[in-house]
This record gives sequence, structure tokens and C-alpha cells, in this order.
Amino acid sequence: MIRHVLFNNNNRCFCSKYSTHLLSLYRKEIISLVYYHSDSIEDNLFDRTFRHHEQKLLPEEATKILQKNEASIDLEVNCSVKYYEANHLGANNPSEDRQAQARIRMHEPYTYLFGVFDGHGGPWCSDVLSQRLFDYIAVSLKPPNDLEQIMRQARTMTNHNYSHISSLLLQSYHNPCKDMRNSKVKKIHAMNLIKHIEEVYTTFDGDYTDIIGALENAFIKLDRDICAEAIPTETQPFNKGLLQISMAGSCACVALINETDLYIANSGDARAVLGTINDNGNPSLISLSNVHNVHNQLEIKRVLSEHPSNEYHSVIRSDRLLGVLSPFRAFGNIRFKWPKNYLKEYLQPYYKNVDALVQFYLTPPYLTVRPEIIKHKLTKNDKFLVLATDGVWDALSPEKVVELIFNHQKGIQSLDQFLLQSLDRNSATNLIRHALAYTSKGHFDSKLFLDTLASHNPRSMRDDITVTIIYFDRM
Repeated sequence: MIRHVLFNNNNRCFCSKYSTHLLSLYRKEIISLVYYHSDSIEDNLFDRTFRHHEQKLLPEEATKILQKNEASIDLEVNCSVKYYEANHLGANNPSEDRQAQARIRMHEPYTYLFGVFDGHGGPWCSDVLSQRLFDYIAVSLKPPNDLEQIMRQARTMTNHNYSHISSLLLQSYHNPCKDMRNSKVKKIHAMNLIKHIEEVYTTFDGDYTDIIGALENAFIKLDRDICAEAIPTETQPFNKGLLQISMAGSCACVALINETDLYIANSGDARAVLGTINDNGNPSLISLSNVHNVHNQLEIKRVLSEHPSNEYHSVIRSDRLLGVLSPFRAFGNIRFKWPKNYLKEYLQPYYKNVDALVQFYLTPPYLTVRPEIIKHKLTKNDKFLVLATDGVWDALSPEKVVELIFNHQKGIQSLDQFLLQSLDRNSATNLIRHALAYTSKGHFDSKLFLDTLASHNPRSMRDDITVTIIYFDRM
């Protein structure tokens, strides 16, 4: 149960619709060419210009913006998780990042799920993951008797309300973002969740304690459902919302904590880092995930090995999958998964002057959602786990992230006198503060921080930022 929750009820993100290069910091009117940095290169340029004025922020105003989505939640149960902190700051409009935290119901010992989801090509896919992925994981870890009971209760519900069915599986916690799905999409998702429960129940193989298998199966099954739901059938006509979800994409980094067993399932470029104390009593870190992009040589080899040698120079171009997509693993993104004939039949009608087929689309699928799963046995030296989207890691190294959290937890804040009046109570908030204005020389620049937050076009300067910190010891 939740003992207390501390968060601001104003959940609107500080962001603007498109992005510009910040060409001047003087008080004057500017017009700039839009450059939209994205995980998909096709989203980069828009034929628009913007006219705006510089805006000044006071430190207390900046802190108010920074704290509007923060949460600190104590978990009053007998488990290794004591509490967690979370925060989010958007840059895209709407923000493409999402987060979720939940406990699996009727599951002993207590099993917790935490996740951050970094969307691209729009917020629709990441939004759906924050609503659905934990349900699919929970189903995979339920014994047959529980599944039978849940099916019985779900069938008695009128209109198959998704949130009601989900509540049979999970106790969900803080989520600052509103569910973007319309009623028709929610109903289809509810029906498919029930189908998934029935499939797992009828194909039960006698081992519902295989957590690694459950995580992998849940990722893959949900992604298949997302992609299949976009295809019209005799009983389900074309639905623009479902196509939109499947065309967008999202990375996902999920932590499952079961007593002292910690599992990280990662697909994409979000990261999980463990803050710990080494044998000398000094703060240290353990990386519990690998990024799935051009910066991972093993990932490059995996991608190339899945296609003929004559595609060696076309599969990865300009550091992107088929020259377009930055992450090499993700949910959705049907343009990198569907067969050619599906793309021509179902997708091409909605691409008026552009070919729905990506150049050199020869041997699909090119993209997988299969997560890389790492297990860690928690010890008394493990203090906290950080899950964060790449908006954090673009600005701060894992070593600096762990250092900042340890220092903040000890009450040592690395801020100059200009911002001492605005100290953060929440370490996730403090981490975002530093991510906005940590210079290459290793210093926090308070003026840069205020200018970054005041920007009318934050996406030209940074990505959406989402942070969850799970504490195993009160330090």
C-alpha cells in the first residue's frame, strides 16, 4: 500500500510543439529554421518557421517547472524496495516519454515492476506500453488458478473496461501522463488482453516462475499484438488510432524486483544503472543494461548477421537502421517489421507523396523488440537503481548520475549560490536539473539551466527526460 505520495498535480509538460536552433540569447526577435532531432531521421525537418522572444526565468520559477511531475512514494510492504522517486520533463510536444510503476496482485513474494518508455515518431506507442506492458508481464507470471479467476471476473464486466481488467492484475502507482487512447482503442486492447490471458491459460506448460521467459514473452507478444491490431479484419474495421500506434515506436527499459532478485529487460537506448558501495566503502556502479544502437558493436554484429552479406552496406547507414532509425530494438515501427506486401496494401494509402517502403527494404524484418535481460542478486551494498531515458544519458555519464544521487541523498548539492534557494527534495528532480546544464568541464551552469528551461523550443536543445530511482536502503 502507499504510505504517502508527494507530487504536484499540475501534469502539463513544459514543452513546445516543434523545435528551433537557439541562435541568440539576447532580447530580440528571431526567426530560425526548424531542426527536429529524433530517433527517426525522417522526422527531422519541417517546413515551418517560428517567431519568438527570449523569456527570462527566476530560479524559483524554474524549480516550479522542474517539480511539477515529481513523485516520491513509500511502499509499505515487507520487501527489498523501500521507496522510489520519479520525475519527467518533456521537450517534445506532446512528450514522447512515459513511465510506469506497479505491483503484481496476488503474487507472493511481492513482485514490483518499474519501467521507462522512450517513444519516437510520436507518443502513441510509448503511451500504450505504459498502459499495457506490465499487464502482459503479470499474466505470464500468474498460476493457472489465478488466471482462471481473472478470466471469470473479466467476462462479467460490462463493455470490457481495460482499466478494470488491468486492476485485477496490477496495483499501479504514479503516472503523470493521461491515457491518450480513445474508447474504441481501449476496448480492442481490453479484448486482446482477455485473449492473451486465455492463451496463456490454455497453453500453460507448468512453469510460471520463469521470470526471464515471462519478460521476454511479454515483450514479444505485446509487440505482435500492437502490429497485428493495425491490420483490418472482417470483425475489426480499419482504425486510424491503432495504425498510428503501430507506426510510431518506443524503446523500453523495465525492472522486475522479486525479493533480492532484480531483473532488467531492455529494448532500445534507455538504461538501467545500479548505485552500490564497493568493498572499500566507496560509491560505485554496476551497469545492468546495454544500449541497442550503433554504439554497441555486438548489436551491430547481430543486426548484420540477420541479413544477407550483399546488404552489409545498406542495413546500417549513417549510424541508423536502414539510414532512418536510431535504436536497433523497439516496439512498434511496422515500417521496419512488416512484409513488403503488407506495407504496400495497408500503409501506402496513407503516404500520399512518399514511398511507404524504406530504401533497401529487401529482407524484413529489420527491427526486433526482443529484450536483452540481465539478472542481479541484490546485496546489502546495493543502494538504488536508476532507470532513465536517453535524455539523461545524452548529458550525464552513468558515473556522474550515481555520484549525483549519492551526494544528493547525503544532502550535498553541487549547485552554486545562485540556486541554493531552490534545493530539491527529490533526487530524480535534482538529476534532471543537472542534465539540463552540466557542462563539458564538469560544472553546473546555473545560467545555462535557466536559459534551457526558458527556451520556447526545448527539443532543439535536448530530448524528453524521464527518471525513476528505486531505493533498496534508506541510506
